[in-house]
Amino acid sequence: MADADRLLAWESPSMTVPGPYAPPLDDAKARSRRRLVTVGGFAWAFIPLLTCGFGAPVAFAIAVGRRRDTMTIVGLVLYSAILLAGCGSIGAYDYEETPKWATVAFNTAISLTALGATAHLLLIRSLVWAPIAPAAAPVPVARLSNEEVLDRARRLRAQARRTAEADPMLAKRLGVGRPDLPRQFDDGGLVDLNHAPMRVLVTLPGVTERSARQILDRVAGTGPFASLGEVMLVVEISPSFEHHLREYCVFIP
Repeated sequence: MADADRLLAWESPSMTVPGPYAPPLDDAKARSRRRLVTVGGFAWAFIPLLTCGFGAPVAFAIAVGRRRDTMTIVGLVLYSAILLAGCGSIGAYDYEETPKWATVAFNTAISLTALGATAHLLLIRSLVWAPIAPAAAPVPVARLSNEEVLDRARRLRAQARRTAEADPMLAKRLGVGRPDLPRQFDDGGLVDLNHAPMRVLVTLPGVTERSARQILDRVAGTGPFASLGEVMLVVEISPSFEHHLREYCVFIP
């Protein structure tokens, strides 16, 4: 399918660019979902306090899974190290022979982890559990030439590729390369060869049902592809389509 067909909807006499797709939600469901996320976010933030600090690594691991940034990764490493140090201070002694300094060190580590991690999680709660913004409605724009349409699609693909390279987990959450899924992110028509189903793969230039099946079998059998060159070596696709595939393929591990 051409870029113009994917990205534009013609409405005489003007042209519109459709926003990303999102399934409609009624107000009651949206409010219920927001309340659930809010309550769940606070419950998650208090895990360290409710578990005397021992649940802090688990809570931060959840945060890293949802939002991989420096603040959450540092928190995971820091509070895990404090817990290990505290437990290590008393682990080498029998209960009745534990020196006072080791007991103080253990209690301090537990207190720091329980209180510090809870405060830390409350601080980043709104970022970790931020709701996904609703999709924008189709936005009327000035008349665009075909070159402008193609250039816009190329820029969207480049942006999506940078996102996939910097944070593959975020790219998966956004649905980069997965036009078969409801999503909030416009990737300019990319297709993730490691995760897209057959009905999406066969829309790529040069990819037949046979070669799509080879792609799926290869990923299921030996793991994801890392590059288009690897695909061209093991999948029956004519080399004449390599340039076109390079424009539309992305490889998210």
